[in-house]
Amino acid sequence: MGAGYVGTALLNSFRYKSHEFFITTTREEKVEELKAYGNVLLLNCKNNLKEWIDMCDGMIILIAPKNSQNYDQTYLQTAKTVSLALKNRKTPFYLVYTSSTSVCEGKEGWVTEEMPLSPTSENAKILLHTEYQYLNSGVDACILRLGGIYGPKRELINRAKRFSGKEMSGTGNESTNHIHLADIVSAISFCIDRRLTGVYHLVNEDHTTRKELYSTLCKSADIPSPIWSPGLEQTGYKVSNRKIKEAGFIFKHPFTSS
Repeated sequence: MGAGYVGTALLNSFRYKSHEFFITTTREEKVEELKAYGNVLLLNCKNNLKEWIDMCDGMIILIAPKNSQNYDQTYLQTAKTVSLALKNRKTPFYLVYTSSTSVCEGKEGWVTEEMPLSPTSENAKILLHTEYQYLNSGVDACILRLGGIYGPKRELINRAKRFSGKEMSGTGNESTNHIHLADIVSAISFCIDRRLTGVYHLVNEDHTTRKELYSTLCKSADIPSPIWSPGLEQTGYKVSNRKIKEAGFIFKHPFTSS
């Protein structure tokens, strides 16, 4: 469900698997392209998603909103729709949902999956409630909290160029949490193969500060660094990836520079 940046990469990795795939998209222009991977459903309010879910033995949910104002509709309402479709499920079903480490906002220092969370922003609250919805849907569910995604066509140097010379919020001493596209694809397959359940953080080992990261990138491109705001020192949160490593997962890109 959702065939954007991560979804398309995942479908490419599944290209030669023997499973039958059902793919949803909200973009009409992508339908023909996605038919190369399986059956395609263009989602709209008239679709009966339950019929498709009933034909499947698992689901990978990779949706994202078009803008920050659509969080409730995109995430929580979708989770409620999927949970309702699974309500009277008689046969086993496995669900993977990619959430975000932004649910950890407000924490300081290291954050593990076992810690209670109480995000302050409305969007982060919606994401956390969405996780609860899937975890209580009555099927085997795995939540992957992704850090900031980077990879082909989303290189961090391009982000640094956008930030170059601009005033940024925060002191820049906040820790970063990133994950490479290849590791997201690999981790989803890893979780499916082992049928992991519960919450797992998916971030690499590199938690350099925002200031250090973007200053280094800007220096390598010979462009001005961002301008950081003075104020109350905050280190932000460092998301621990120990749990998924203890399950046996090995990162292909353990450091942001790799």
